Amino acid sequence: MSASLAAGQEADSLVTLVSAEERPDLILAFAELGAAVWPKFISGDAVAVNYWDSLFSENLRRHQFLALSTDRDGNERVLATSNSIPFAWAAPDEDTSLPDGGWDAVLAAGAHTLAAGQKPNALSALAIVVSRAMRGSDLAERLIANMKADARKHGFQALVAPVRPTKKAAYPLTSFKDYAAWSTPSGAPFDPWVRKHWQLGARLVKTAPRSMRVEAPLSQWTEWSGLRFPVSGPYHVEGGLAPLMADCASGIGLYEEPNIWMRHRLEDDGR
Repeated sequence: MSASLAAGQEADSLVTLVSAEERPDLILAFAELGAAVWPKFISGDAVAVNYWDSLFSENLRRHQFLALSTDRDGNERVLATSNSIPFAWAAPDEDTSLPDGGWDAVLAAGAHTLAAGQKPNALSALAIVVSRAMRGSDLAERLIANMKADARKHGFQALVAPVRPTKKAAYPLTSFKDYAAWSTPSGAPFDPWVRKHWQLGARLVKTAPRSMRVEAPLSQWTEWSGLRFPVSGPYHVEGGLAPLMADCASGIGLYEEPNIWMRHRLEDDGR
């Protein structure tokens, strides 16, 4: 599967999507690319710490993909990655039954589904990371389309996504509820990443108020954010979608990130 190239790249470079099952030698590239893009504090999410490596187990590698470019000299470069996980969804006909725990909950559910030998019936997106050099290309769209194709290929009833609104951090004084309701003059979702999923046929289902949870000593938060916490209360950390709540008495900072559950259509191949 080919992808268009960002301006400045050679036109005869080939870009293909390959799975981690096909290229286990590139598994480390997922973490390397993510570290360059995600806020530092995301690495403190306990569920991710416990379960992320399971995505690259023998049974789940087939659902993790890389966009790989190869130039005329045969040199390879990872341009983007996507991660998803199959899980057993008890009520796939009831969108609102998706967990309030969002990203954390579905990652843990998928890992438990695999460990228990259950048959999954749905696929959840977890992440799409595009290298900074390839922003503005169609790689994100192609990776979402590839997830839909992967869900159909394996007979899943649904593709869902706990979507992280990429521009919410730029509006720290606006509540997540209000931000999620913003729209463009044309009626499309205001947030560009939510809008991208919407344009590709996904519908907004509900907010996942506790999609990611990071609890860590304030000293660790200082290392991640560069901030100091002289008094207890809420603080905005760079890249955060919600306030960090600092408790000076316990020396602990708690961050609970909301996301937006979206569900993609699988019946229409055109979107």
